[in-house]
Amino acid sequence: MEIKTNRAREIQNKKIVPSPDRARHRRRTNQRMGKNHIPGRRFISVLRSLGKCSIFLMMIAFVLSIFVFTSTSDKFHLRGITFHGCRELDPKQLESIVRQESPASILRINLLQIKNRLEQETWVKGVEIRRVLPSDLVIDIQERIPSVILEMNGTLMVADRDGTLLGEYDPRFGKLDVPVFRGVLGDNAEGYRMYQEENAARIRQGLIMLTEIEAGWPEYAREISEVDIADRSNLKIMLVNDTHEIYLGEKDYLRRIRKFMNNLSEYEKLKEQYNEFASIDLRYDREIIYKLRRSDNDSLHTKTARLENSRQRNP
Repeated sequence: MEIKTNRAREIQNKKIVPSPDRARHRRRTNQRMGKNHIPGRRFISVLRSLGKCSIFLMMIAFVLSIFVFTSTSDKFHLRGITFHGCRELDPKQLESIVRQESPASILRINLLQIKNRLEQETWVKGVEIRRVLPSDLVIDIQERIPSVILEMNGTLMVADRDGTLLGEYDPRFGKLDVPVFRGVLGDNAEGYRMYQEENAARIRQGLIMLTEIEAGWPEYAREISEVDIADRSNLKIMLVNDTHEIYLGEKDYLRRIRKFMNNLSEYEKLKEQYNEFASIDLRYDREIIYKLRRSDNDSLHTKTARLENSRQRNP
């Protein structure tokens, strides 16, 4: 016969609490074990830092070794230089310039410095340079194009559209179907370059005038043989079969030329009567002023005075 009591349940539900001495001993033991682990953690941290430093140093050493190798290795020494776009320029002369300005290793060449140096050459307008590893350079040259014929102290010179003087005119340039420009500053190439900015501005204005006339009246533009650009406020032209100067001012070039052509019959009558004119002034809006060449003859002086006061109205 079994007799059950509630004591067993009370024993089971009752928590066993260690004595105060034992609990204190266990806390001290855990604290001692934690203190013993601190030096180990510090050691591991130091090892990790040393490992990172060693990896960083190895990377630096690797990069330095590559730099030393590329700087000293014969494989990267500049060997071939190829030029494209040279017609007037001598590639051998340009190559000599590049080699004088370049270090031995192709990787140490300052491409911008070489580009700026080559663009100092008269015929060079633009330069593009690229490396072809391990040892070559490829250089694309954009040459200036002769576009303008200049008369300087009895010598014909050529320039591009930017006003850069290229040298004396030569048949190898082919037929330049453009008028001769007069009125630049300087008697020779050196004097011209002393006034480069002003001369370039005069040439650009002359080209603007020709472009405007050609766009509106191409046939007449081909009849212009000379352009005087000495005064930018008053450009002058001379026709192929005539000796007088036509004043066009500084604007409205096409409109003024049209005004002259509309009064061509009047001009022919005056030309038959007075032979030659010194100039025809088209700068006035509604009138054309014809001026005779000056002479020591008194009768011609009288006619000149009358003619200067006569003004042909534009219908």
